[in-house]
Amino acid sequence: MPSDTPSVREVEPIPQDLTPETEASLRRVDALRIAWETSMANASREDLEARRDRSLRRHAIETGIIERLYDIEWGVTEALIADGLTMQAASADGTISEATLATVRSQLNALEFLTKYVTDDRELSPFFIRQVHELITATQDTYDAHDSLGHPIQATLPKGVWKKSPNSVRRPDGSVMQFTPPERVQDQIETLLSQYEESRDSFHPIVLAAWFHHRFICIHPFADGNGRVARALTLLVLLQAKLAPLVVDRDTRGSYIDALDAANIGDLEPLIRLFGRLEEVALQSEMEVTPPKEIAGSVLDVSRAWAARLKVQLQATDAERRELVDALSREIIDRSHALLEKTGQGIAEAFAEVDSTTRSAVQQAVPPSNEARYYRRQIYRSAKEVSFFSNIEEGAWWSRLHIHVLGFLLRYAVVLQKVGRGETGLIAVTVFAERLVSQPESSGEAEEPVPLIRLSAQDSITLLHSDSAEDRWEEVAGLIERTLAASVDEFARSLG
Repeated sequence: MPSDTPSVREVEPIPQDLTPETEASLRRVDALRIAWETSMANASREDLEARRDRSLRRHAIETGIIERLYDIEWGVTEALIADGLTMQAASADGTISEATLATVRSQLNALEFLTKYVTDDRELSPFFIRQVHELITATQDTYDAHDSLGHPIQATLPKGVWKKSPNSVRRPDGSVMQFTPPERVQDQIETLLSQYEESRDSFHPIVLAAWFHHRFICIHPFADGNGRVARALTLLVLLQAKLAPLVVDRDTRGSYIDALDAANIGDLEPLIRLFGRLEEVALQSEMEVTPPKEIAGSVLDVSRAWAARLKVQLQATDAERRELVDALSREIIDRSHALLEKTGQGIAEAFAEVDSTTRSAVQQAVPPSNEARYYRRQIYRSAKEVSFFSNIEEGAWWSRLHIHVLGFLLRYAVVLQKVGRGETGLIAVTVFAERLVSQPESSGEAEEPVPLIRLSAQDSITLLHSDSAEDRWEEVAGLIERTLAASVDEFARSLG
């Protein structure tokens, strides 16, 4: 006899056998974590708290943008992150409404509540999850729904209460995925929390965070606000594992949605790799602060932490890391230079159809030359856009392409710079692109360059001193080709 109880969609088990690409992503996180802990040993508790507060403010702002609850310009976002969630900060580069700011504050309150929960080492429970939802949706009274006839309506949102009606999502291929039925939410949340606690010592924190995130999304326990709660709980998983809180932002929204859909059909690895990449960004952004010096957590946490510290002490001295960083950076910048030279010739030939005087030129520099200290402002700006501290005290490795066409100049550069203070053994690959008058010296005044692109978290690559240029070149080449195409596109639009 068939059951009247709706079926519950089973979530894929936590993957144990991962592809080499995903394993490499996790190794980069582990290596960054080592450098993160090592490089921040001299900072104060106040520095740590200030950096963490900025990270939480970024999360609070971006999580609502992802859900299309509001839109906040990038300049206003940066002001709010730096100066706090005040109307004064909001007015620094533009204006947002009091209602929008109140929504962001409610989301920040939920994150601060969550971080205190972790600090107090309290047990994760269904009641706690409902509390997070209530805080996150404090200013939201309604949500988009449909009546019994299928007409769109604004329904009252119950805060901190499990859903009373079924919910679903339409996938990109047009199919409909049903979430857990209301009568099964409580037991499925309890199962999720039980499996999480049983698995904490057995899986990499990034794998566990991706799995927990997707499983929660599949349950979809609330009428609305599930994505915001899921991203907050991901932060909790990472903080419990003594990692930095990653941020899914507006620039990674598309990749995030695609990764969730891949998980819906059984492939969790795109989400694992995305979270790994965002965790790299989060760790880099906190390079100047100090985590708590004591090692705490599960047996596996303690073991991993001590093994990581001993490994750093035994593997390489500062001098050895410096030598390896220099060799790796030189090879990567040489390869980048060759690629820009070849691509630049092709770009010049294409634009020669409209300007016969079009020409391209490439140049490169490596520390400690004077040229390696050029473009400091642009390099710092790019590092800020992907949220890390760029160490260019001794210069940077760069290769620059110039395209002169119709009296204007496209300047595009690939930059390798050290991350963090001292010899962390970390190198970040970024780019910048700008437009200026082709020969500003002819006017007697230097023109201020106009930036052509803004970088996202996916527009930077972290290299380790122990990496092979051959193994990482495909990623670097992909970054160059993608960002150079975007730069040429913006440059050409400005000529029209």
